[in-house]
Amino acid sequence: MRAVAPLLTAVAGLALLFAGCAAPVTTLRVDSPYRDPGTLEKGQILHAATGRLLTREELGAYLAAFPVVYVGETHDNVESHAVQLAVLQEVAARFPGRIAVGLEMLQRPSQEGVDRWLRGEMDEVSFLKLWQENWGPNTYPYYREILEFARENRIPLLALNAERELRRALARTPPEELEPELRERLPEMDLDDPYYRDFMGGIFGGHDGGTDMQEGFLRAQVLWDETMAETAAAYLLGPGRGNRLVVFAGGNHVRHGFGIPRRLFRRVPLPYVILDTYAVEIPEDKRDRLMQVELPDLPLRTADLYWATGYEDLEGQRVMLGVQIETAEEGGVRVKGVVPGSPAQAAGVLAGDVIVSVDGEPVGEMFDLTYRVGLHKPGDVGPLEVLRGEERLTLEVVYDVLRHGK
Repeated sequence: MRAVAPLLTAVAGLALLFAGCAAPVTTLRVDSPYRDPGTLEKGQILHAATGRLLTREELGAYLAAFPVVYVGETHDNVESHAVQLAVLQEVAARFPGRIAVGLEMLQRPSQEGVDRWLRGEMDEVSFLKLWQENWGPNTYPYYREILEFARENRIPLLALNAERELRRALARTPPEELEPELRERLPEMDLDDPYYRDFMGGIFGGHDGGTDMQEGFLRAQVLWDETMAETAAAYLLGPGRGNRLVVFAGGNHVRHGFGIPRRLFRRVPLPYVILDTYAVEIPEDKRDRLMQVELPDLPLRTADLYWATGYEDLEGQRVMLGVQIETAEEGGVRVKGVVPGSPAQAAGVLAGDVIVSVDGEPVGEMFDLTYRVGLHKPGDVGPLEVLRGEERLTLEVVYDVLRHGK
């Protein structure tokens, strides 16, 4: 028996091979004989094994019994991240100075930079650039409150994930065929978990691709989960011995327990609990982000706890210039195309222009442009300096969000 479950597509810009953490949002296997998670109302917290609803305070007391707490997220859902912040606050209040947060979003080579930011030795612009290099543009606002809470309360952040180079290599090539230098960087990997394989096969079924691509997709997902488990284990066996660890990752990295949880338990057999954020209210204008996939009916509880949420992203709040860009060899950012109806078009920006400053601040690379534009709110007005051939022009931009139909 297989159940059909719609999934939210992954955060825009993430490649298919690394999109396996996109989150089911409307139909899950019924895990409780007492209450179907699909019947929850927004804000309710369900203990799946008993069907009991918990208050936030009761949830905090319950989570305190577990050394490892997993919270599955939908990456571009503001309400999902609000749940994560609430969980972090509850655990931190009970274990001050004895808690760390593990993040799927950060790759292990970034740990030194993350530590510097936590110590106040890295400015906001540099940290935003580091974050963008790890998790992509326009994602930081979803995590800002969590990260700032961690820094204010001196909570370590663990960069759990594998580096991009290794992930891409393994997606293309089986482990035994990798170059020796890359093969030596692989964690211990279990590629034979039948439940995991069946589940990931169901997710991959929502995409087009052959057997080779499906195997590459599976290897990439296993690498993510094994690396995150290995990194978390090193913390729990080393500097974090006796501490609490809260892990924030895409829902499908923790659901059913066979992603990160099983692989961490193999290394460090500590009690753990899985809380899944579960969207029960999805606006009509967001339903086009769902894709129908056929998921296996596994004999494993999806999660121990469900926190019912709505679904809200930041796309309608983020100002955009409305240009396609590339780094210009001579410095600045070259405009490859201009979106019709965008602030850039209204300001007179043309394809071929090289943007050299925003608000009087120099633009040397694409990050400089996206960062400066991102500081604006709808209705803000500011100068944009461009090179057009031999001519240097200053254009006036009225910033706004990009809306469908423009």
